[in-house]
Amino acid sequence: MNELVRFHVPCKKEYTKLVEDVTDLISAHSSFKGSEHFMQKLRAVMNEVFINIVEHSKTAEENELVRLQYELGLHYFTISIYDHGPGFEADGYMPPYPKKMVGTKHKLRDVLDGSVSFTITDPFSVNFEFEEKDDINLDDLGSLDTLEENGMGISIVTKLMDSVTYTYIGKGKYDWRLIKEIS
Repeated sequence: MNELVRFHVPCKKEYTKLVEDVTDLISAHSSFKGSEHFMQKLRAVMNEVFINIVEHSKTAEENELVRLQYELGLHYFTISIYDHGPGFEADGYMPPYPKKMVGTKHKLRDVLDGSVSFTITDPFSVNFEFEEKDDINLDDLGSLDTLEENGMGISIVTKLMDSVTYTYIGKGKYDWRLIKEIS
């Protein structure tokens, strides 16, 4: 049986630590307990997503709360985060995306150890994924100069989670859905 925990928080940076702490408490009740390494990663994921929402969404402007839902299942740990986002533009389109885009995959950005791409899965959803490079040379400091400053957060989130989806749910509302398999 799945357990659901819902938590609403103002869309302000000063609540970032609270979001991280609540995530720690909830993940401690999952099959991850005792896995300090995973819990640190999950904390980083929630930091990146929440800061992204605070900086780029219209949630605060709409005088709305950021709504978080944690689902603890037998095999999966799922986090849904609802906000009033700007949406995700793909090839000049905002959701709902035209039918011709459904199933198309696009490269979003390169990072030191891989790249982030996204696939339009249906007219309302984008699925992000991280593809690791085989030939990583982290000693090459010159490669740092070629990295873009924006978009680093999504690369962290996609690398640490098993599934990352951003879905338009109507009336300017979006749902980030982050899934991690429990092994």
